[in-house]
Amino acid sequence: MLQKDLHKASHGRKKNLPTFLFYHHLSATTKVDHYSKVLHGKKMFYLLLFCIFDNEKLSQRTLEDTFNSSGFKALFVLGEAEKIRRSSISERLSRIDSNYFKEIYEHMYTRFSELYSKTEIEKYNLIRVDSTIVADTCNKLKEGIDQKVGKSW
Repeated sequence: MLQKDLHKASHGRKKNLPTFLFYHHLSATTKVDHYSKVLHGKKMFYLLLFCIFDNEKLSQRTLEDTFNSSGFKALFVLGEAEKIRRSSISERLSRIDSNYFKEIYEHMYTRFSELYSKTEIEKYNLIRVDSTIVADTCNKLKEGIDQKVGKSW
């Protein structure tokens, strides 16, 4: 199967071999696709990233509609016959290893840092933020907003 996929990747217009090998290696090491038949990790990554940028509100319905659209399939070179349901998305999101996405982020950030100088990066006003700090801040904000938390008078 790898040989067939390598052939497709090396001849695809939008795919390049190093990127393909990275995803293949990551899939194998994180076992993200071990029980998945349709919604492989790479497709979930593309779907989530695309929907975050393309939609104001992210929901399972939005993810389903986007994945089943011809435009998304054409952009990410998916088969037109591929269809998914919200229940499949829900199950996949609940079971997918978040380390898969963390590894993709680390890889992309490393590549980005190699391609652009510090001055060029600053020009785009991009800041790398630790997700732990973001999650901690969100939890504190939620705690502050939640009226049920705290002492009752």
